[in-house]
Amino acid sequence: MTNKIKRTMRSTLFIIHCSLFISVALTSCQDLDVLPRNITTNADIMTSAEGVEAYMAALYKHLPMEDFNVSIDGSSKEGYHWWGNFGEYHIMTGELVNKNRINTVPQTGYWSYGFQLVRQVNNFLEQLPQWGASIPEYDELVAEARFIRAYTYFAMVKRFGGVPIMEGVQEMSPDESDLWVPRQSHERCVDYILEDLDYAIDHMTKKQIPGRANRYVAAAVKSRVALYAGSVARYGQKYNFVSKVDGTTMLTGLPESRANEYFQKAYEASLIVDEGGYELYKANADKMENYAEIFSEKGANSKEAIFIRQYSQDNYVHCWDVIFSPSRFASTYGGRYMIPLDWVELFDGMPKDPATGYLKTTNDDGEYIVYKDCREIYQNWEPRLKAQLLLPGHVYKGNELDLRAGIINESEDPDDEIEKFVADDGVTTTAYSNVPYVRMNIARQSGNSRTQPESGMYVMKNGTKLYKNGIDGPWNSNDDATVTGFYGRKWLDLSLSVAETNLHKSIQPWIDIRYAEILLNRAEAALELFQNGVTTLGGQDLQQVAFECVNAIRERGGAELLTSKAELSDVSREGIKRGQGINAFVYAPNEGLHKIRVERYRELSFENKIFWDLRRWFTFDTQIYEYRRRAMIPFMFAKGATVNGNGNPEGKYIYDTRVCERFGDRVSFSTKFYYDGIPGNDRANNPLLEQNDMY
Repeated sequence: MTNKIKRTMRSTLFIIHCSLFISVALTSCQDLDVLPRNITTNADIMTSAEGVEAYMAALYKHLPMEDFNVSIDGSSKEGYHWWGNFGEYHIMTGELVNKNRINTVPQTGYWSYGFQLVRQVNNFLEQLPQWGASIPEYDELVAEARFIRAYTYFAMVKRFGGVPIMEGVQEMSPDESDLWVPRQSHERCVDYILEDLDYAIDHMTKKQIPGRANRYVAAAVKSRVALYAGSVARYGQKYNFVSKVDGTTMLTGLPESRANEYFQKAYEASLIVDEGGYELYKANADKMENYAEIFSEKGANSKEAIFIRQYSQDNYVHCWDVIFSPSRFASTYGGRYMIPLDWVELFDGMPKDPATGYLKTTNDDGEYIVYKDCREIYQNWEPRLKAQLLLPGHVYKGNELDLRAGIINESEDPDDEIEKFVADDGVTTTAYSNVPYVRMNIARQSGNSRTQPESGMYVMKNGTKLYKNGIDGPWNSNDDATVTGFYGRKWLDLSLSVAETNLHKSIQPWIDIRYAEILLNRAEAALELFQNGVTTLGGQDLQQVAFECVNAIRERGGAELLTSKAELSDVSREGIKRGQGINAFVYAPNEGLHKIRVERYRELSFENKIFWDLRRWFTFDTQIYEYRRRAMIPFMFAKGATVNGNGNPEGKYIYDTRVCERFGDRVSFSTKFYYDGIPGNDRANNPLLEQNDMY
């Protein structure tokens, strides 16, 4: 065999031996290309229940789940299984910002590893019948393997559109062209995934084992896949791409005529999930703490969690806590979980300018509202929002969160009127150093906010010393303090001490699918059907179903309830842009779908879902166009200030809303990224792979 053929077979997706895969998995190695010292044969594996279980565990371990370890870092396995997750999926969507990634499009090129996993599934399906008589629950294992294949294919199809469909294991050949396989149509790939999922639904166990799929997990994934397909069919026609080779195969895009069919499949799959007894988590009467608990061990072990990935110090860990905790709450790293004001404003309970939808921290004359302390502004905010933020004045890991951008001189009276410093129009980036009032009347610290020298503290007339800036920011020099005025909380394990908040020490589970997503899938599919001619299904008024699902989510989170299903109307929102009304940050074709899309932003943020929502809705390029992230910046009056038992100042506050001084760069999403480009190495190894449009 020539070196060229050997190289091709080693690097392409189709030729990794099953025995290598299993040996690697059993030694806890994540690199599928590592040659083991001892080869385990198919016969060794398939002749015992233990061997089959080990094989299945290896398949699960390499499942392309967008969890704590998803990353665009080049050291990752095409986007997966790497510790350095800096929130790439959230950065482009307005969910967060940090200094590691300001303007990025997660393109991981998940191709070779995907097809390697597909090959292992196909090998399992081919080998198992030879030993099936000795394996209990044979049919369920086949169904489970097909679920894994469907899950893996969906990870590729949502990125690339049509891909090669490998229904069996390719055999080695001295002629490399025998291994070349062309892409199938996007439509055929989606239908193939749904066929596997339907088989899984019909044959998988109903038993619910944490971290392992069952009938209801398969139905949940089907609801996700079919919802995505319905959206592509309805909204993605502009980006359809027909093969230039045969002139007929639609490589990206789905027939518009099938949109309702896919939405109906999503809706019906969501109902199957209900048979498993899943429900929204409501164990804590305090709505804020209840929502926070969903993303802890309590939530992962509840009936809300449908499909999870488990971690342990002996097997698989992550670094979410050390990367995303405020810097002072971590032993290293930290400070990467800065939440833009634009996302915060999507929630209820705060005063907003009805014309812009922006948080209103000034009166009608443009003068700042004065708050009695750092906690008051948050008092009436939606509990679900507060559960996803670390709040100033609250103690976490023994530290009270301290957020201030400066001390207003003691000569300034809180009862005096202060005009707004910088216009909050989503565009203006004027630095505070160029605002006369700030220069003359506000003491600000230069340098790292966590290491302010005592010699530079603000000294009051009574001798009390105050740090000029909050120890945790906001700040505008090159440290890790928040630049938006907010830190995120979702997924953080606050039971860890600062010393324990270290690299490779986090083990809280990732919830890949939870019941709240299923309700939102159902609501969206139902309303899409209702607005497009299918008003009832199974005797149910679909607009009423959508109304009830949205309100179930809102009630649990302490949000304002919809008063009538009529609020989910098809009144057009065409032409409404960011900054043109309440919740205008999120784009939608009409009022009803807008409410559902906003609800997804509120409920599913920081769960690696919103990035894919914007892609399937095809609103990414309009919503994220010359977008500048905005902040809520606190300033405290020295007059009347004291120091509390935690060493933090207590006093009256004003808040300036504006574009961030740092990380306020314009961000735009290019339409070419609605589909990823096929990796060049894989195209070189398989000349039949036609590249996507615009690449």
